[in-house]
Amino acid sequence: MEYKLDEPLRTSEPAESLKQYDRLKAEIASAVQGAFYLLNTEKAHDEKRACQGLLARLADDRFVLAVVGQFNRGKSSLMNAVLGMDRLPVGIVPLTSAITRVSYGNPERVRIEYEGSRLGTDISLSRLPDYVTETGNPGNAKKVAAAEVQLPADVLRYGFFFVDTPGIGSAITANTITTERFLPEADAVIFVTSFESPLTREELQFLDKVREHVRKIFLVVNKSDLVPRTEGDRVLKFIRGVLQTELGVFEPRLFAVSARRGLQAKMERSEHDLAESGLPRLEESLVEFLTGEKIAESLARICDRAIALFSEVQGKGNIAEEQAQKFQDSIFQLARIREQLTHPLREHTATLPGRATPVRHEALMEAVRKPCPVCVQVADAMMKFLAGFQYRVLVDQPEREANARRGGLCPLHTWQYSEIASPQGVSTAYPPVLTAISRRLEALAALDSTDPASRTRSLIVQPDVCRVCQEQAKVQDQVLNGLLVALSDAEDESQRKMPVLCLPHLRAFLRKPLDPSRRASLLAFEAALFERLAENMERYGLKHDALRRGFASEDERIAYHRGLAYLVGDKRLNFPFRVEYLL
Repeated sequence: MEYKLDEPLRTSEPAESLKQYDRLKAEIASAVQGAFYLLNTEKAHDEKRACQGLLARLADDRFVLAVVGQFNRGKSSLMNAVLGMDRLPVGIVPLTSAITRVSYGNPERVRIEYEGSRLGTDISLSRLPDYVTETGNPGNAKKVAAAEVQLPADVLRYGFFFVDTPGIGSAITANTITTERFLPEADAVIFVTSFESPLTREELQFLDKVREHVRKIFLVVNKSDLVPRTEGDRVLKFIRGVLQTELGVFEPRLFAVSARRGLQAKMERSEHDLAESGLPRLEESLVEFLTGEKIAESLARICDRAIALFSEVQGKGNIAEEQAQKFQDSIFQLARIREQLTHPLREHTATLPGRATPVRHEALMEAVRKPCPVCVQVADAMMKFLAGFQYRVLVDQPEREANARRGGLCPLHTWQYSEIASPQGVSTAYPPVLTAISRRLEALAALDSTDPASRTRSLIVQPDVCRVCQEQAKVQDQVLNGLLVALSDAEDESQRKMPVLCLPHLRAFLRKPLDPSRRASLLAFEAALFERLAENMERYGLKHDALRRGFASEDERIAYHRGLAYLVGDKRLNFPFRVEYLL
């Protein structure tokens, strides 16, 4: 019987397909979460648990890709190339019998798990070789069961879960055994050989074992940069012949790749060198499998189960009419998504909004963890200014009189001032303000006014009069001018680093004389940032409701706070702060 290692590659856009896949997962989760929140009665306990089970399946959904092959074939180098970052240890020394799992995390972290123990150790990535290589951990003397490496790579964020298995066929027998035991857990396998000594007898035998456990195999011939193209073609022809003769595999789809060149091209942003490395063709095929077959097999089943569950809830008739309509809305939503899943994702990616300017994912990974720099500098300056202000109105009579003439501060800064000043300080500084207001009210009482409300409004201090608001505007302008100079001086696109601004400070920055191309780049970056924060919030909400909070990355856990801060600005600039929180 004819057996193919890989189906013919169909044209697709990997980034957009992954984004659409992620969006469909979020829409399904939203529909299920809506029903989950409605099921709050004791009678619906079983249905609520069923909803939670569906959410858990969505939260657990990932594409487990095992990377296998003999040592010194470049398995870790290939993973580095796909991830676009040189973070996993590489070398010619065989790895120990420990499995290295690579999943999404921002910031990066490494967790070491030990045999026979539920306790683990967090280490820096630079120390990983001390635990997973034969040099650092000979014979696995440290009893390492697995190393969980979390990296801020987009391909991991969208569902890929890489497993770097120990090298097969080395002098360490446990390596091969560990790899064989893990195979049934994999959705697919990247089998790595190389142009130096392609597909040895031992590799061929192991490849046959892999086929017993895994249906989808991507056969990668690495180190294509070490041989001329004509010789490389001969090697590929040889591999095809061996596969046909020995395993009965006809027309295998091979991937000739230079992992070293691919990683270098990604880091240097050279599209030509990246194409020459052969890496994009492999990545497109991986994405095609994830967003094609896996969607049909996974998300569609969840939709079907959720529709059946909600219909069952409706059929029991023990919910209010308003709730029944909401369940029906969820059924309609899931049915629409289910229909979308019957078509290849590439048919839907054309409807996704494009970006006027490409946004570097590395910059987004950094931005989602950072506060608005204008907020930080302005808030620090305001804290210092208020501290000085409360002292001046306490000890300086002319300052108290000037404050009284202004009517004090605006409402926000009045309460922020009160958190810094003592009751005695307020009682000393503010009687002149209250006395001045009393006299103005008396004057209003004596007037025959048809609109006393508007006249009274003038007694409430506005930002253009508030002394702290004026200082805040001055400091904000200074910070924004500094950012404008830095952005304008960066002539080369690669040197241009976009400021990460909250919405209020973005609006203020756009009033500056900004070059149109830089303005477009900034708006595209901010659009991508807000979208990323929204996605992180959704992911955290799903994992929380699915009782998978431990799976949430750090940037997902803080997304709620970062999202609100970017929407309206730093809390310290918009809320009466508490001194005990600042100390």
